[in-house]
Amino acid sequence: MNKEMTVNGKNYTIIKLLGKGKGGYSYLVDTGNNKYVLKQIHYEPCNYYQFGNKLEAEIRDYKRLKEIGIKMPAMLEIDVKNERILKEFIDGDTIYQLVLKDKMKSDYIEQLHRMCVVICCSYKY
Repeated sequence: MNKEMTVNGKNYTIIKLLGKGKGGYSYLVDTGNNKYVLKQIHYEPCNYYQFGNKLEAEIRDYKRLKEIGIKMPAMLEIDVKNERILKEFIDGDTIYQLVLKDKMKSDYIEQLHRMCVVICCSYKY
């Protein structure tokens, strides 16, 4: 793994891999002053899902979720040439980590239910 990646010509130092999804790898990166999430789109085969242009899908889905009021980290920059997205980094435990630590709260489940209602009710068939 490279120690640095660029987004639109700006260098970011990779701190660690945060995870891999069906659309890309997400890395925690640093500029020396701030931390961000850098998502590198990948085109590895996925048996259960078919993709067109993954970068366009990421941008479209992000805009749609923001429009309907879903809270999520800000998308700060898009590097079309390298198929990279720079996002706001929000420090803290994930839901998965909270469950493992037995710190899950019923409020989190209720918030998830509210989000599902918003998403389902706003979807146009």
